[in-house]
Amino acid sequence: MGWEDGGMADAVSPVDLASLAAGGGDPGALWRLDGEDLQANLVRLGRGDRIAPHRNDEVEVLVVVVSGRGELTLDGQVHRLAPLVVAHLPKGTVRAIAAVEGPLAYLSVHHRRSAGLQVGRHAQRR
Repeated sequence: MGWEDGGMADAVSPVDLASLAAGGGDPGALWRLDGEDLQANLVRLGRGDRIAPHRNDEVEVLVVVVSGRGELTLDGQVHRLAPLVVAHLPKGTVRAIAAVEGPLAYLSVHHRRSAGLQVGRHAQRR
């Protein structure tokens, strides 16, 4: 059956995000879910890497830190990121994410959008 025997079939097998994040490798999307209405990405930034400030007017985003430490700048206000910290990024806000003190891995979840994740276009070294 499905989740908690609710009758819905499991669309995706469970994924161990912590193990994927610990595996290292190049910065970018380590894992991706493209559901019918939902997208999720496990993103890894290397020490000093950052997603440059940008405005997203299309979707609100939920970010959950899986490993590492970083900073989220949301409309000019800096917030510390650490494992299991959750941040809501409303539509229309200017946001940037930076890895500090080593690599940072986070799960980004949002309503499905046609363009998908564009990490390679925004990732920069500080």
